[in-house]
Amino acid sequence: MDQLGNPIWHSANGYLGQLEVQQIQGKNVLSYWTGGIGGGFVDAHGMGTITILDTSYRLIQNVTLNDGTFKAGDSMQNNPYPSYIDIHESFITPKGSIIVTAYNSTPYDLSAVGGPKDGWLLDSLIYEIDLRTNETLFRWSSVEHINELPLNGSHQLHPNGTIIDGNNATHPWDYFLTNSVYPLDDGYILSCRHYWSAIALDSRGGVKWSLNGRDGGDFKMINQSGKSSTFSWQHFIRPLSGTVDKNLTITMFDNHNNGFDNGTAPSTGLALHLDLQNRTVETVSALQDPKDVIYADSQGTYSRLPHEHKFLAWGQIPKLKEFNEKDQVVMNAKFGYDNQVSSYRTYLVSNWSATPYWAPKIATTQKPNGNLTLSMSWNGATPDVYDSWIIYESADVNGPLREHSQQVRRTGFETNATLSVGTRSVMAAAAKGHQVKRKSASIRVGN
Repeated sequence: MDQLGNPIWHSANGYLGQLEVQQIQGKNVLSYWTGGIGGGFVDAHGMGTITILDTSYRLIQNVTLNDGTFKAGDSMQNNPYPSYIDIHESFITPKGSIIVTAYNSTPYDLSAVGGPKDGWLLDSLIYEIDLRTNETLFRWSSVEHINELPLNGSHQLHPNGTIIDGNNATHPWDYFLTNSVYPLDDGYILSCRHYWSAIALDSRGGVKWSLNGRDGGDFKMINQSGKSSTFSWQHFIRPLSGTVDKNLTITMFDNHNNGFDNGTAPSTGLALHLDLQNRTVETVSALQDPKDVIYADSQGTYSRLPHEHKFLAWGQIPKLKEFNEKDQVVMNAKFGYDNQVSSYRTYLVSNWSATPYWAPKIATTQKPNGNLTLSMSWNGATPDVYDSWIIYESADVNGPLREHSQQVRRTGFETNATLSVGTRSVMAAAAKGHQVKRKSASIRVGN
């Protein structure tokens, strides 16, 4: 949608997520995840495909993942999934690869954490896939690193301290939950929601360090001027500046809430400075709107914009805010009812310009006063592509259409205009000034 809240592009029906403008070889593309949520076990995860479109919405490719090792909670024998990419991450790298997450229902002895010996957990997986060949370039498994990241570090517990689920393949224990991955020097940085951690991996998958939101993990927390460095249930960790060897500043959306641990601290956009040589961490800023304190149990985005502006989206709570360099709110939007409409991630972008390969659509309706209204839309066309509609009318169903019978200003996703009395057929063209960009089909008006 545009900054006024008007839709720009509406996809086909289906379950879609993680819509993002990215680049391949310097050209803008639109990527999104589509598939099934739950996979028979956990509603927060998905089994699907990453679709990549060009600026005309033509398909560039579908990225898939199925190496034959995945097990979902439902019957794999009767209904295998064609692809097992999860909804949480789909970052396209400058080198022409894509980083994605996946989850595998895995048998595991959970007796060490009070669960069943013949229990089940969700293995949190990371893949980097070559976009040209669909070949896997890198794979990482949380289960294969339990010695470095033990099960007792998980916070995915009932209030009484017992693990949530884990009794069978349909209800595995989701102990880790990687919800963001980003390339970092010679490796990756992960956001692990149920572990309350930011974790840095080297290029071979070894754990370089772990920053824990409760006690610091490998870092000593330095609290200055009352600014706490704690965080929990976080999303969308991204490096802001620095390297993995000296100093690093990271940002995240700090939910600080989940379904059973909420209302105690507001959700904020958190920036942390890590001294990687002395292993200390301190808070740079914790951004929120003091006039509108929000508690988001899940999802969320915090990103930095040009000119020191910042952008916050609260995920489960359908609110968006842009802040200026003084952390003052300069844009405030809401797109639904709390806890009924959500957006896993939201991005404020200025570089998406798209001209759809399909034609505009038009339709007519008759008002009670007898006037005919023409509705015109061009799904996917961005506001920079066209600014008006040229309407062609004819009083004869089969007669020639009069050019430029009227021209009206574009007023959003759909523009309405009143047709001339006696119009029997009509066509419309999306235009930039007087330059026609694309014409609709001609339709008959009335009986």
